[in-house]
Amino acid sequence: MKTASYISTKTETGGVGKYPLSTQTLDFIQSQILLLQQLSLIGGKRYILQEPDGEAVGYVVIDGEVLPMAAKPIMGNTIKYITVKTEKEDIEADGETYVEARTVRTAAYSPVKSGAENYEVNTFTNFAPNTTLAAQIKNMPETVLTYLQDVMAEKLSSLTVSGMTREKLDGIKTPCIISCVASIALFGGYTSYSVFVKLMGKTIYQELTLPDNAKYFRTFTTEWSEWSKVAENLHIEVKISKGTVYLRHGQLPADADIMLLRKKKRSKFRRTGGSKSYSHNKGKRDLRQPKSQYVHYKGVILSKGEAGKWYVPKCISVADKAVDSVLIDKEIAGICRELIRETTTDDGTTFRIFGLRNRITSKNGKGRQHHGYVPIAVQAACSKGSYSKDSGGEMVKMKYRISRRKYKVNGQFAYAWYRSFSLE
Repeated sequence: MKTASYISTKTETGGVGKYPLSTQTLDFIQSQILLLQQLSLIGGKRYILQEPDGEAVGYVVIDGEVLPMAAKPIMGNTIKYITVKTEKEDIEADGETYVEARTVRTAAYSPVKSGAENYEVNTFTNFAPNTTLAAQIKNMPETVLTYLQDVMAEKLSSLTVSGMTREKLDGIKTPCIISCVASIALFGGYTSYSVFVKLMGKTIYQELTLPDNAKYFRTFTTEWSEWSKVAENLHIEVKISKGTVYLRHGQLPADADIMLLRKKKRSKFRRTGGSKSYSHNKGKRDLRQPKSQYVHYKGVILSKGEAGKWYVPKCISVADKAVDSVLIDKEIAGICRELIRETTTDDGTTFRIFGLRNRITSKNGKGRQHHGYVPIAVQAACSKGSYSKDSGGEMVKMKYRISRRKYKVNGQFAYAWYRSFSLE
């Protein structure tokens, strides 16, 4: 900062303390005051330094300039702007008038724009002194600190560990991300995988990701639970165009298959007495609640496509190749054809639908109807072997339909049976 020696200044004639009071001196003092005003930027470019209360004036900082604010009006719901008023004042001295020698700038709250300078009130903040900030930090809720801890845990750099053992894996209970190489073999012999650990209250959550993108998780409260598969990446989509079924899926794990399911009625009897059952169960049957459920249709496994792209799935495997090998390499329309069988009776061409007692025919009468459908579905799931399935991702349900449609040929109307698919 600039300084002036007002008291100890010496002149050429030996005078002391005779610093001249001139316009240059006043300008020098004013420049020091303007320099000191720049300290207001420590709180930001625009903020209310002190609110007016209706009796005492307030102060506002606008881009490093400190301005007094009129005592009225005070802040309210109708206030939208802070207006700045600039006035010039003349000064008379020694018989002369000095035009616009002084500039006076004041601010005030206003519900409307007024004058040349107007600033939206929502661009201003209230000044918080250090004592207020210290109190807010001290009283910060514990939930916020916990949230920050979780965010930081997710952003930790991945640590690479070689030779991870089961004991070491069980001992990882603090939030971290670890890349394991040449470690204990898990889930089909994988020795390289990543482990993500986070806290959920008092529960520890471990998520393990394999190279094929399959994910497993377990939790710890008093002891570790069994590993369970994360099924959220088993999502598939279906669309139907001109009788052709298209599929699209994400990055499926290597052990996930796309299965074709059909809905069937479950018997009201539970068979308990087989050849390998206990002696007291042999030959017995128990009643249970009848219901319909989706089952794996003939062990059909559909082909996988490129992640994120639509494709036409085909059958690549069946449970009994000696009986159903003809289904291999067929599309869903060809696979499902046997679910609605065509027969010839006295009524002409009729159709029998699996699970439906009535016949599909053009005739009217008891036990007959003109259209019908078979509920089917596709699902990405992990096979347990022996063509039974584990719990998988969401199921896309469809209907395989048979109905008569009218068409016109040579000016005459005729009917034909038409098979189609629709989404539920």
